[in-house]
Amino acid sequence: MNTANLATTLPLFHFTLPARLLASLQRIAAPVAPVTPAAATTNGLDKGATTWISQPMGRTVSCEAGTLWLTFDNEPADVILEAGQSHCCAKTSKLAIHAMSAARVSVN
Repeated sequence: MNTANLATTLPLFHFTLPARLLASLQRIAAPVAPVTPAAATTNGLDKGATTWISQPMGRTVSCEAGTLWLTFDNEPADVILEAGQSHCCAKTSKLAIHAMSAARVSVN
């Protein structure tokens, strides 16, 4: 089949979408405001102290000193970080960061 003539041989179809469907599609296709990254924070934690991050998705937790235990609400897998290690959060559930020893944590 010669594709060069395809556009001239096929009939054009014109149709109109129902107003409610068109409005829904326009809302879906509307530009989304850019997400502003949260400011980086660094905290010292005493042994046994816990801090919480309510929206960890996309943030990176770094253990600068000590040992940290990261646990997400309603998630079976936990993460242990030693000094120099980090974890990029891919969960939306609330994150608890628990110091298993005196630690310094940074969250970007």
